[in-house]
Order: sequence, then C-alpha cells, then structure tokens
Amino acid sequence: MNFLTKFTFVFMFAMSALLTVQAQDATATALYNEGLSSLKSKDYQNGYDKIKAALKAAETEENEQILGLAKKNLAKAAYSLGNQKLKAKATDEAMGLFDEGIEMNPAYPPIYKGKAAALKAKGQSVDAIKMYFTSADLYEKAGKAESAAKAVKKAGSVVSKLYSGKKYAESIEAGKAFLEVKESHKVHYYVAKAFEKQKDKTNALTHINKAVELAGDKATDKYFWAQGNIAEKAGDKAVALKAYKKITDAKYKENAAFKIKELSK
Repeated sequence: MNFLTKFTFVFMFAMSALLTVQAQDATATALYNEGLSSLKSKDYQNGYDKIKAALKAAETEENEQILGLAKKNLAKAAYSLGNQKLKAKATDEAMGLFDEGIEMNPAYPPIYKGKAAALKAKGQSVDAIKMYFTSADLYEKAGKAESAAKAVKKAGSVVSKLYSGKKYAESIEAGKAFLEVKESHKVHYYVAKAFEKQKDKTNALTHINKAVELAGDKATDKYFWAQGNIAEKAGDKAVALKAYKKITDAKYKENAAFKIKELSK
C-alpha cells in the first residue's frame, strides 16, 4: 500500500468515525426537527426513523418536552408510513406501524382508521368496523364531526363491498357488528340482500323493512323493489303489494305493475 493509498484510507476512516460520533451526539431536538422536515416533504420513512431516534434521545436526555412531542408525532409518522406500506401491499408492516402509533398516542383518531384499513386488507372485517368506530368516536370527542362521519361511512363500505363481492355470510357478520353500534338504512339494506341470497326469508324481511323505515322519505325505488321481492318470497302479500305500489322509477315500474297485477288476483 503506497503513501497516497494509506492517507486516503486513514482520512476516510477518520471521517466515518467523525460522522458516527456526530450522529451519536445529535440532540433530541435536532433529530425531532429533522423528522418533522422529512414528514413535511413526504419522506415518511426518514421522518419516522428520525422521530423515533428523537424519542430515544429524549429519553436519554430526560427531555420531557421533546419526549411528549416525539410520541405524538411518531403516531403521525407511523400513520403516514403505514398507509404507504398498505399501498405497497406490505400489510403486516403497516399493521405493526399502526399498532406502534396507537401505543404512542392512543388519542390520535387517524391511526385507528389506518389500522381498520389494514384489518380489512387482511380479511378481518368485523375488527375493521370496530376500529373505524373507535376512530369516529375519537373524532367526535375532538369536535370533528365531519371526519367522524367519514369514518362511519368507511365502516359501512366494508359491508357493501363484501356484499358486492358475493361474500354474503361475511357481509351479514360485518353488518351485524356495524348495527350493534349504529343504525343505518344502507347497512340494513345490504344485510337484507345478503340474507335473501342465503334464502333466509325471515331475517331478510326484518332487515329490509327496517331499511325502508329508517330511510323514510329518502327511501328509493331500489329499496321498495327489494322489499316487495323479499316480502313476496316470505309470504307477506300485504307488505309486498304496498312496496310495489310505491315504485315510480321507470327502471322498476313495468315489473312492479306486473307484480301488483299478479298479487291482486
């Protein structure tokens, strides 16, 4: 090894050691600020790593201010990074991040919404609905009614998507979990349709009747058509006729008129 090569090697080694010492000596405040900057620029992985390092440094320094801030923002970083992992189909990694975020800041509503999405991706529909409602409850407590309503809507979409995917038993199970917390004419409608597909006439009629009742003036002909069909199959001629007679939409009108004529004989 010649002199120049030796000098270059020694210089690079010294610089590496210096950088390592500087990294070790980085304060919690500096790491925290770097993390925030990365999150702002949507570099979620680096932001998460820096804020996590800031949290560890704050514990060592006994810096209570940065400790509290780092915990809150680590939850935000975990949420953003977790969503990124979900999009990349890295569901287990995303779940771990959401769980960590909940541990860091259990009062942060979006983190439960993130976990709900991960649970849904893993096929754990009932648990996903519960997480969406936890998120909605925290949004309500924070005075964010619009965000709470969006979380509830997400929970409802779990039921409708299961039905659309022909997963009728799962749709019923998820629908029941939803309805234990909150009434919804849309959820009752999909549960009714799922029961109908399973040829459970009694439960189908119970839920479609409830759907129409809760919808009130907002009940569409789609609801009346479903109610008429289900009631007819269940042998409730009176309910079926009443439902068919409420139909005005051209999409169902002709068939409804035929049904009325047949049932009136």
